[in-house]
Formats: sequence, C-alpha cells, structure tokens
Amino acid sequence: MESSQEVRHLQTDMLVIGSGVAGMLAVVGAMRSGVTPMIATKSTYASGSSSMARGGHSLGLGHSDPADNQELFFEDIQTGGEGLCNERLIDIVSTESIDRSLELDEWGLGLIKLDDGRFDQRPGGFPHRYPRMLHCGRLMGKPLMAALSNKTKSWGIDPLTHIMFVDLIKDGETVVGAWGFLYHEGTPVVIHAKSTVIATGGAPQLHTLNDSPPIVSGDGYAMAYRAGAEMIDMEFIDYQVLTAAPEKLAGYPCFSTGLLSGGGHLINGLGERFMKKYDPERMEKTTRALNNRGMAIEIYEGRGTKDGNINIDIRHVFDEINEGVGKQIIATMAKYNIDLRKEFLEVGSAPHTYLGGLRIDEWGRSTINGLYAGGEAAGGIHGANRLGGLALIDSYVFGLRSGIAAALESKTRDAPDPDCGDWREGLEDLIERTAAKKTGPTALEWRKQLQDLVVVSLGQVRSKERLTNGLLDLAKIEDQFNEVDNSGTTLRKQFENLRLSYETRNLIAVARMLGTSGLQRKETRGGHFRIDYPEVDNKNFLGNYVVWEEAGQCHAELRPVPKRNNIAPPPPGDHSTGFDPM
Repeated sequence: MESSQEVRHLQTDMLVIGSGVAGMLAVVGAMRSGVTPMIATKSTYASGSSSMARGGHSLGLGHSDPADNQELFFEDIQTGGEGLCNERLIDIVSTESIDRSLELDEWGLGLIKLDDGRFDQRPGGFPHRYPRMLHCGRLMGKPLMAALSNKTKSWGIDPLTHIMFVDLIKDGETVVGAWGFLYHEGTPVVIHAKSTVIATGGAPQLHTLNDSPPIVSGDGYAMAYRAGAEMIDMEFIDYQVLTAAPEKLAGYPCFSTGLLSGGGHLINGLGERFMKKYDPERMEKTTRALNNRGMAIEIYEGRGTKDGNINIDIRHVFDEINEGVGKQIIATMAKYNIDLRKEFLEVGSAPHTYLGGLRIDEWGRSTINGLYAGGEAAGGIHGANRLGGLALIDSYVFGLRSGIAAALESKTRDAPDPDCGDWREGLEDLIERTAAKKTGPTALEWRKQLQDLVVVSLGQVRSKERLTNGLLDLAKIEDQFNEVDNSGTTLRKQFENLRLSYETRNLIAVARMLGTSGLQRKETRGGHFRIDYPEVDNKNFLGNYVVWEEAGQCHAELRPVPKRNNIAPPPPGDHSTGFDPM
C-alpha cells in the first residue's frame, strides 16, 4: 500500500462528523452530559456552510411586536412548510431556540439590541406575520462560528481535520463509528465510537450554481443512506436567488429576501413583472419557494434573459433597500461597476439549503441505533419550504439535542471491539484505488456530467419523463464511475483525487434519493414543481416521502406527517430499544 503510514485506528466515546454550527453544538451538548467527544471535519475547524450564514435567525420573541409569541411562530413554520413539518420537531424548535440564541449571544455572537435592551428584529419575509429576524448588523456566519469555536476550544477540544469519511462502520444493526482517510497525508483512519452524530450539511455541489463551500457534498446523507438509515423529504430543496451575471460574480448571494420583501421586482426577459401571475396579492413578497418557482417557469417557457436568467429591479426602492439588508449587495455590485440605482441585477435560482435529510426523532436519533443527526443533515423539520431564518435555529436546537442524546447513549454502551464492523472491504478498495493509478475522466469531469444531468432532469422543473430519464442516465453514470482518473504524481495529489471521487460517489447517491422521491410525489408543493402535476394535492400527498436503500435499490414510501402531542419528550437515556417515528 502506498501510504505515508499504516492504518490509524482511533477510539472514542462519541464521534461528531462535521464542524459547522450543528457539529459544534453537538460538542456542547456532549460536554454538558459529561462526555468528551471527538469532532472530525473534512476541512478546517469551524468550516462548512455555517461559516457563510448571512442574514440572521428568526425567533418568536415578541420584541418587535408584543402580539407575537412562540405559538404563532410555530404556526408560521408549519404554514411555510406547506403542511409537511414534523410538528413534534418544530414545537421544540419554536420554544428552545430562544434559550439557544441567548446563550450564543452570551458567548460573543453580538446580536444587535435596541436602546431599551430588546433585540432588533427585522422582517424575514412571508409567511412570517411579524418581524422576527435577529442579526449582527453584518454577515452572521463569522461571528457565530467564532463564538462557538472559542467555546468548544476552551474545553480543550482538539479537532481531527482534513479527513474524508468514506462510510459508517456497523456492527450488526448498530453504527459504531466511521472510516476514511486524511487526504493531505494519505493516511487511512478507522474510528470506533459508542455513538456517532452526523452534522455534515447538505449537498449543494450536486448543482452547478450554489452558494456553499466546495466541501459540502452530501457525504452524511450518502453514508447514512448506504448504512440503511431512512431519509425524509429528499425531493425538497430551498432555492435562493443568486447573482448569475457577470460571470465573475456568478453565485454571489444577493439577499433576495431583503431585496424582494423590501419592494424589489422580478422582471423577465420581456421586461414583464411576472409574479402577478403566480401570486397576484403578494407578488414578490410571497414565499421563497414560489418566487423561485415563478422564475423557473419563466425561464423554462423561454421568457428568461438572453443568458437564461431573470432580473431584479430595485431602482424604485433603492434608498430604502440600501439602508437595510441590501446595503452589502449594493456595495459589492458597485465595486464591479453595476449601479443598482440605474440598472437591473441579473440573477438565477440555486440551492441554498436541502430541506430533507436523516429522519430523526425529538433527540436527533436516526432510524439506526447509535446514529444521530443535527442541522441540515437532519430532515423532517422544514417540510416543503423553509421559513426564512430557520436554518440556523434548527442547527442550534438539534445540534445540541443530538449531542446530549448521543453522549448519554454512549454511557450505556461498551466500547466497540476494534476488530468489529464492516470497514475492511471498503478500505481494501481504497488501497486498490490508490495503487491502480488509473487514467480517464477526472472526478470533477464526472461531477460536471452529474450536474448537467441535474439541470436537465432533476432540477426545479420536473416531470415524469424528466425524472425517469434522469434516473436512467444516473444509473449509466454510476455504472461507469469506477473508471476515475487517479494518476496523481504525488501521494497527496492521489488522495485529493480520491476525495473528489468519493464526494462525487456521494452526490450520485443523493441524486438517486432526490429523483426517486420526486418521481413518486405527483403534485407541486414548496420547492418541488411538477409541470405534469402543477397543483397541490392534499388528498393524496399530504405526507412525507421516506427513502431507504435495500439490496442496492432505492425504495420510497409516503408516511403521515407526525403531529404535535403536547407531551414533553422524555429525557434521553438508553436508545437501543429502537426508533419511535410518531
């Protein structure tokens, strides 16, 4: 084997995979429960999509209007999710998010307050009935990650960085860790753990245009899926409006919530303000899902710009928007000689967050013993459409909860036998791939094929024909994918090529889940638009599609939406007895 070292074997009470907000709060939860976890990340510590968080987070705090409260917040979350949110989960989110936010502010987040000590809460778009967005007066990501990083490092947490996890390790029906390799040095790593938390974010790299770091490639989804975990709502994606031109600015976030809720207009290539066709009353102040659906239809039907995009016009409300959340985008565009006081901003739709993920209960437990999830890796919270400002607070709440529960479960388990698990076959394949030094299409070339397939068949505009053809084409890519260029001239280059290869393998698995769920859901709801079924169908599809892998096949089943029960969830303990879906 061409490696700088022999296989590195590690053992821990609890493993956290991912070091964004959810991962670091899982560490907080573990430490509070008396367990020191190991946290491992594919990049540097405190990285991932969380570091790029922008506007803020929403709370039913009532500081903007005393009529607001947590119950109304709960109702608006369910309205935003178009009836598909797990009510037991959002009940917890709507209540516990306040304590988590106050805690983070104490640790240095720097939320803006009014002169009387109340938090400054900005509008967060429809269907928020009140201004609820707490903010830092600047991009939220950096101060948030700094606050959490400082807190966790104060306990002596020493993260394992630059590790590409390939798969989870199972002993029977229980997850007992994960294995992968340190791609900067070419060292295989096997980590056995009594419990494991997935906090790896979504899968934006499945899409050409996105606003997330390149390392966020659906790894947690794919590993959990291959291990037999049930996944939920994988057909739903929260699309955001990003700059599409000029090319050097493509993918820059344009703060669409602020631009549009502040009075901006969406304009097609014919110069028409088209949202009057899709929501005559609210127009651009509708849900993010409906704005993006309108954009997708206009482009699909040939009414986009000459480059296949849409324009935003803020000329008539420039001063008002420049005083609020749009100030940064206006200033950035000005640096590139784009004067939004006088001209349009050309934009396109792109995945902002995945709304599905591992199916979890109130403590972040997956459907497999020993495996938990928090943040964007967990599903069931947002339903068909995410309410503005909810991505961070769901990470706050279920990051912490999954950490608490995983830590307490680890106390009930014996340490796994270092020889147990099913990782050896995969490791042998890794070694074989390293030694082979194959030539052929690179992993990034394969990924480009996959992204092109998604645009045509699995993107915003879906139909039976598109989805069926997409899944067939996906199978062809999957069959040929083993022939990946691995001819790097140095060991480091080889292992970086392997990282890209395994990432693309994971994205293929995510595409299969997306396509399978999307094909089964014969209606239009939230971020899922079927041109052959353009209406909401509550009679037949008011439920969540759950997908899982069995015998190499992706299976899908419609399940009822879990309802609120007004009974406080029991404290976590020994979770080895199984999963309670309802």
